[in-house]
Amino acid sequence: MTEVLEELEEKYEKKKKELDIHKAERDRFDREADEWADKRDELNKQTKELFKQAKELKDKRDELNKTVQELKKEKETLKEKYLALQNELKEIRKKVVFSNRDRPAISQLKKKLKDLENKQETKVLTKEKEAELVEEIHNLHLQIEKMKKEEEEMVKNSQEYMEKKAEFLGTKLKLDEIIKKIEDVANEAQKYHDQAMEIFEKAQEIRKAADEAHQNYLTAVQKAREEDNLVHDIIKELKDFEKLITGLKVKQSASKKQEKETELKKVAEGIFEKFKKGEPLTTEDILILQKAGFM
Repeated sequence: MTEVLEELEEKYEKKKKELDIHKAERDRFDREADEWADKRDELNKQTKELFKQAKELKDKRDELNKTVQELKKEKETLKEKYLALQNELKEIRKKVVFSNRDRPAISQLKKKLKDLENKQETKVLTKEKEAELVEEIHNLHLQIEKMKKEEEEMVKNSQEYMEKKAEFLGTKLKLDEIIKKIEDVANEAQKYHDQAMEIFEKAQEIRKAADEAHQNYLTAVQKAREEDNLVHDIIKELKDFEKLITGLKVKQSASKKQEKETELKKVAEGIFEKFKKGEPLTTEDILILQKAGFM
């Protein structure tokens, strides 16, 4: 019985050490899970803030793009007006220039000049004819330039033309300004777009890290749970060992007590035999007899 008890006590102590190891592992995984949870929460917080920033930038971009669309509509209106004024100027110019029916049209002279230049390039002429042709071409150039100056002077003296030209130039200035404004606003919208995309990509990377942290958190929680289950199983085993050990100790104690009582009875029987023979007894002998129930 003693050997069995010693073996049980040895196993019991071994299980206690095993219990301490699994408790330490469980606590380590619990701390690890808390650390991953804190990291995950911080990364999720950063991701949320970055997505918020990206949305604000996209909202600004969308607002600017809306402004661009409105400016484009305004540009189209101005462009229509610009083209209409341009046509009106041409008509007024024709009216002013051709008010003198005796004047040939510059376009006719230009056509004649082109024909002569083509003839000079393609025809083989005598030296005299070549000189005459060059002279004629030169004179046509001079005539065209003179007529241009005269026409410019004529239109400058036309109040209707100059008023229309002022309106045309004013419209052109407004059109140029709005085209520049569209370009500037579009560029600004693109900057907001680029910034939003950059922040969005960064947010995606951080969210990926947060997902990984969450996965590590789940893994640590699972391991902590497994260790905790082992702790509970070992505690249960230890309780079973304690019951067995306690039972064996009780039996061992009872067995020792019985052995002592048997031994006491044997000693008492010997003393009692002495008593029956009339031999003197010591105080200790009397006490043994009393303990054994002989007196």
